[in-house]
This record gives sequence, structure tokens and C-alpha cells, in this order.
Amino acid sequence: MPSPQFRRLLDSLDKPGADPDASLEETIAAYRRWNDDCLVIDGVAPILAETTRVEEVLAGKVPAEWVLAEGADPDLRLMFIHGGGFRAGTLTGYRHQVEALSRATGMAALAIDYRLAPEQPYPAGLDDCVAAWTWMLANGPTGKAAARGSFLAGDSAGGNLTMALMLRLRDEGRSLPTAAAAFSPVTDLTGSSPSMTERAHLDPAIDPQRLAWVARLYVADGTPLTHPYVSPAFGDFAGLPPFLVHVGEREVLHDDGKRVVEKAKQGGIDARFKSLPGMIHTTEYWCHFVPEGLASLNEVGAYLKSYA
Repeated sequence: MPSPQFRRLLDSLDKPGADPDASLEETIAAYRRWNDDCLVIDGVAPILAETTRVEEVLAGKVPAEWVLAEGADPDLRLMFIHGGGFRAGTLTGYRHQVEALSRATGMAALAIDYRLAPEQPYPAGLDDCVAAWTWMLANGPTGKAAARGSFLAGDSAGGNLTMALMLRLRDEGRSLPTAAAAFSPVTDLTGSSPSMTERAHLDPAIDPQRLAWVARLYVADGTPLTHPYVSPAFGDFAGLPPFLVHVGEREVLHDDGKRVVEKAKQGGIDARFKSLPGMIHTTEYWCHFVPEGLASLNEVGAYLKSYA
């Protein structure tokens, strides 16, 4: 049975509205406010532990911050790519989730503030991920030093970038993560996954009819939406490291996560998939309030830690 906290989340959660008379600038600003505001449930906002250390850095010219829970190893590094539909999300808004991952993995976590659409569309965000990843391999929270282990995780749009980054790193002959994880990744911007229609009535967070609009904002240079760096579900996963995907049973992106795991397995990759019973899109975002979200993060943390 879902926890009382999860039921309170459902009661408080409304899909972001769309004002037909609003300008694009007003629409984006409203969505960004919604993305931050929905984090607070019943007046409960995330609070970091007093022992957690946060340090602002430039990771290959990308604004970022190290988040180290107590006891985190500075030479085991995890880069986290936040969600927000390619057009929202801040370091502050995701700091509690990054802290939880640092605690669960025992690793120093690097959260990156990649460029967002529509101001900076594809491939700006992915370029930032490449730059920050390359920097993290050679720089840690204590200064310039090679990583003993390098890991990658992301949620929603950040899950897309997690998969796209691995594909691009492989294609460019760069160092790949030891292992990776993604929460509720959007992997097909054409919207062709069966769950986009089959689970639309169950999803309280995402309106599948707006996916085409989001895709146009994110990919404005004419790149086909089937390009693997845009929609990783169409990619070839051969040669990638092991990875784990968690999705909510009720979300329209359920099959986006399932498809990349199935595709990776066809390429001989040790990829794993878990559908969280009764859960919604990125339940992990509310890990400070919803026990199911924290449990998912802890499970992913244990998975990544097993490769350290």
C-alpha cells in the first residue's frame, strides 16, 4: 500500500497549467515556478544535514556544485543531471536528492547546472554534460586528482541526458562511467512509447499532449527527433557500461525507461529495469517527504556502490 505521505503528494500535485494567452516567456517562467513550488508538501521543504558539505565549482566552465554527505569518498565521484523537462530545474531545487544519493553511495556527487531550453536548446545541455563529465574525471572536491571511480545518474530530462551522454562518450572514444542509473528517463521525444497513451489517465504529473511542444523547444536546430542523442531509445547501446532504470508504474514515461533497458540487453549490456508499484514520475524528487522516493534512491545508491 502507498504510504500516507505518498497519498498527500498525490492530493497536492497538479499538472502545470497552460495559459493560451501567455507568451512563451511567461509560460516558461510559470513552469519553472511550478517545478520548484511542487517540492514543498504540507509546508515540508527539504533540509540538508548539518554534516553535508556543499561547494560551488565551475566544471569545465559549467556551473556546478559538489555535494558530499558525511563520510563521502572524494575520489569516488557521481555526476548527477537534474530533470525539469529540459527547460527547468536548479541546483538548489535538486540539492536534497543529490545529498541522498551521496549518502546512499558514499560518493562525492557533482550536480551540474546545464543550459536550458528554450534560451539554449539542444545540443547546449548535452555539450555541458560532456564538458562537466570530462572535468570531473580529473578534478574532485579536494582539487585536481583523478577519480578512482566515476558514476552517472539523472532523472526525467536528466535521465535522457544520462543516456545520451553515454552514447556520445562512447562514440567519441571518451571515458565512460563505471555504472549509471536513471529515474523516469524520457528517451523518446517522438512520443511513440505505448505508455504515453495507455497510462495517460494514471499520470498526475505529465500531460503527454504537451510532449511535442517540449520537443520543439528543446530541439530547435532541425535535428531529427529520432537521433539517439535526442531520443536514446533509438540508439545502439553496445559498448555501454551497466545501468539501472527506475520508473513509476503510473507514469506515461514508463515504457521510455523499459525500452532503453530492452535495447541495451539486445546489445549485451547488463541493464536492469524496475517499475515502482503505484508510483508516479520521479517519485525520488520528493525523497524528503515520501518514503518510497527515498527507498528508490537508496536502492539505486546500493546498486552504484556495488560497482565502486
